[in-house]
Amino acid sequence: MGRIKILDETVSNIIAAGEVVENPASMIKELLENSLDAGSSAIRIEVRNSGRDVTISDNGVGMSQDDLFLSIERHATSKIFTKDDIFNLHTYGFRGEALASIASVSKVKLSSKREEDEGGNSITVLGGKVTSHKERSMNRGTEIEVRELFFNTPARLKFLRKKGTEYAKIKEIVLKEALVSPEVAFTLYLDGREVIKTSGRGMQNTILELFNKNTLKNLVEFPLGYLGNLELTRATRDHIYTYVNGRYVKSALLEKAVIDGYYTKLTKGRYPFVIIFLQIDPHEVDVNVHPSKKVVKFSEGNTIYEEVLERIKEVMEEDEEIVSPVLTTESSTTIDLSDFADLLGEGEKSSSEEADEEGVETVEETSWEASQPEEGYEKRPEKAESTPEKPGPSEVMEERKPFTYTPTFKDEVIKTEEIPLIEREELPKGGREIYRDEVPEEPQSVEREKPVSATEKPVKKREKDFRVIGQFYNSYILVERDGTLEIYDQHIVQERTLYEELKEKHYNKSIGKQSMLVPLKFSLDYEEKRIVDEHRELLDEFGFEVEDFGDREVLLRSAPVFDFRTSIENTFRYMIEMLREDTGIVDFREKILISMSCRNSIKAGEPLNHREMEILIEKLHNIGKYTCPHGRPIIVKLPLEELEKKFKRR
Repeated sequence: MGRIKILDETVSNIIAAGEVVENPASMIKELLENSLDAGSSAIRIEVRNSGRDVTISDNGVGMSQDDLFLSIERHATSKIFTKDDIFNLHTYGFRGEALASIASVSKVKLSSKREEDEGGNSITVLGGKVTSHKERSMNRGTEIEVRELFFNTPARLKFLRKKGTEYAKIKEIVLKEALVSPEVAFTLYLDGREVIKTSGRGMQNTILELFNKNTLKNLVEFPLGYLGNLELTRATRDHIYTYVNGRYVKSALLEKAVIDGYYTKLTKGRYPFVIIFLQIDPHEVDVNVHPSKKVVKFSEGNTIYEEVLERIKEVMEEDEEIVSPVLTTESSTTIDLSDFADLLGEGEKSSSEEADEEGVETVEETSWEASQPEEGYEKRPEKAESTPEKPGPSEVMEERKPFTYTPTFKDEVIKTEEIPLIEREELPKGGREIYRDEVPEEPQSVEREKPVSATEKPVKKREKDFRVIGQFYNSYILVERDGTLEIYDQHIVQERTLYEELKEKHYNKSIGKQSMLVPLKFSLDYEEKRIVDEHRELLDEFGFEVEDFGDREVLLRSAPVFDFRTSIENTFRYMIEMLREDTGIVDFREKILISMSCRNSIKAGEPLNHREMEILIEKLHNIGKYTCPHGRPIIVKLPLEELEKKFKRR
């Protein structure tokens, strides 16, 4: 007799359950998708005992008595019938494994009733075997009670996480399902406490109910879903919600398209809040990759990537409102899912949760903490004592109208002639020069840009619609525009304009190169020397001609025709440092452009005259990009109505 035998059905069911039911959250996901496939408009989930005891009830189409018995059999389904159906799916479930797998590792009571039936039916299942059946009076729909999950698989039971972690996963699953089904009312109870409740009254209400008012306010709707502005950035990718044909999926391709779409809008280590809904021909996507059905494969992955990327870029072209924070008198309290595990521990309910459950919005006074300067900043000098200037005459406004923003900037990049900043003389100690009416003469040592070629876009100057008020702390430029006080970070303003100008010159192959009378010699460590050798041709593209000079020493024989505010050596070493970092998104050319623009921009603490500030702001608005290449916002806005609230005028 041979050694190979067919496994007992009980054993094979437990093995299958190990793939489908990884934890309580994955079990709830399967049951929720069955309820959604049944056309439910209201679903109620009650969870106890760290997720081992679960009751899910819905008002879907229900099942007949025969279907009720068949539902717990493996590969029994009403959703597909032929192999071709697998590649043309319009439902969440299709394998017919979920209920059979759950029933094989728990104690289940399954009840259901159809609209046309006089009464419902209820069966009890223990370890995959039906132990009882009876009729039951109930409304249309299905109710599934799961008790003692993994009671007969102690190994799987041993690997369950602590209560807070399991509950956080369950809440996340319900949230993701509710987000893609805004017409369905979801209610989730954890140990008798309501933690999620949606009304099923559309997408905007669902976002408000799942997150908060602040999240909804900072989302921008676009053809593929919703994009969050920089107020909603997170430390992880967990808030990039991607759905394909109504199914939540984790796709590296879609995440890359989203993050690339936010390129130069995000600071290092931050990720956007995004909701993407893709509708694709079912023949073009394979969801039968993993038992969890969270992993998908696309037959035309590059096309999908380009479509998502371009759609996001279209929105980002009008990026001023998305990336510029607005100072307000109040802001909604935000709680991340990552903090949810701590909230679900033993202890009292937080005040924000209680307020949310009662439908009361919680607000707090806006607090602004000084962010850490990026690498492009130099240390700000100690604040010098100075005599404040007398304020000018104020303008009295008889009638004040509510502030409304109307976009006035065009999509195309408008190139203007560069007027270099003058060389400033050392100011007397304690002095601070903010205004200077005369227009500075151009230094003779600074080379002018080449004229615009016939192939480039003609220069188109935008009408000036702002008024520079002055400089604050030698670091921020105060501007009045459209009834709003705008605060510009002077370093980032010039960094963005330099970046755009360098990028245009590079891709038009118009970066000039000049030889040095005395080559610069650098001593490099092993890794720096490797980077220089690896990118020698790339450096030459940007005008840096590098030549070996002994062991781990190089000579820089030429540099680009560029107004270096810092030393060439400082710029070159920072470029090497940037090339060392492996971000996986930014290519090496972009890293060089970013490093050159960052290192040679005005620093915080550097005084500017009035004309210089006007030049900076005008060039920025002509470009129409409002984050630095590292992703930090350039402008912080204080609308007139918010200012009046602070002065109790409103």
